Amino acid sequence: MQQHIIALSNQKGGVGKTTCTRELGIYLASTGKRVLVIDTDPQGNLTKSLLDELEPGLYEALSGNLFTFPVGYPGMHILCGDVRLALLEKSLIGEMDAYTRVREILEHELFQNFDYILFDTPPSLGVLTINALTAAQHVIIPMNPSLYSMQGTNDLMATIAKVKKNFNPGLNLAGVIINAFDSVPVITRQIREEIRSSFGELVFSTVLSKSIRVEEAIASKTGLIDSICKLKDEVALLGTELMIRVGDWSAPSSAEVV
Repeated sequence: MQQHIIALSNQKGGVGKTTCTRELGIYLASTGKRVLVIDTDPQGNLTKSLLDELEPGLYEALSGNLFTFPVGYPGMHILCGDVRLALLEKSLIGEMDAYTRVREILEHELFQNFDYILFDTPPSLGVLTINALTAAQHVIIPMNPSLYSMQGTNDLMATIAKVKKNFNPGLNLAGVIINAFDSVPVITRQIREEIRSSFGELVFSTVLSKSIRVEEAIASKTGLIDSICKLKDEVALLGTELMIRVGDWSAPSSAEVV
C-alpha cells in the first residue's frame, strides 16, 4: 500500500489550513481512502470542527504511546489536538529528538492502516510544525488572497529548506492552495495573480471560494461535499488535483468529479 503523508502549513493564521485539511480529508474518505487527520495545533480547531467531545489524541501519543483514532467523518479518523500540546512543545525544546517525535510515532503499525495522513499545523514555525514537516512526504501551503498574504512566505520556504537539509530530504512542496477567494473585488483578483506569479505551476488550478457554507459545515459536523453549492465541486476538484500531485494514480478524472 502506498501511503501519502501531507502537512498543510503556513505560519500566518486565518489562511484556511484547518478548513483545507478538514475538507480534503473528508473528500478523500468519500472516495474510499482510509484517512487520518492529525491536529498538531494546540488551539484544536480541527478537533472541535469534527468532534463534540475531546478524546485522547496527539498529546497522549507523544507522551505515552497511547493511540486513539476516533471517527471524525465516515472513513476518516482523527488524532486530536488540544492546549496541552503547547506545554509539550515547550518541554521538547532542547531534547535530542525534539523534531522527530511525530515521525517516530508514525512508524507504529497502527498508522500503517491509513492511505492518507494529513497534518493540520499551528500558525507558527515552532517545534510542532517542524515535527509535522519532518514526518511528511509533502507540504501544501494554503493562502488567502488578502493584503500581506505573501508576508512571511520567505520564512516558511526557508524553514522547509532547513527541514529538508537536516531531517527530511524527501520533503516535497506539492503546491499552494488559494482559499476563501472572492472574485468580485479587484484587489483579490490582483493578489491571486501575484500568488500565481510567485509560485507558478505550484499553485493549484482549483481555487476555493469564500462562502458561509464553510462555517455551516463546521457547525453541523458535515463536509462541504455534503452540501449543494459551488464549493462541493471545488473541493472535489481540489481533492482530485491533490491526489495527482502526490502521485496517487487512483485519482478520478476531473470529468468524473464534476
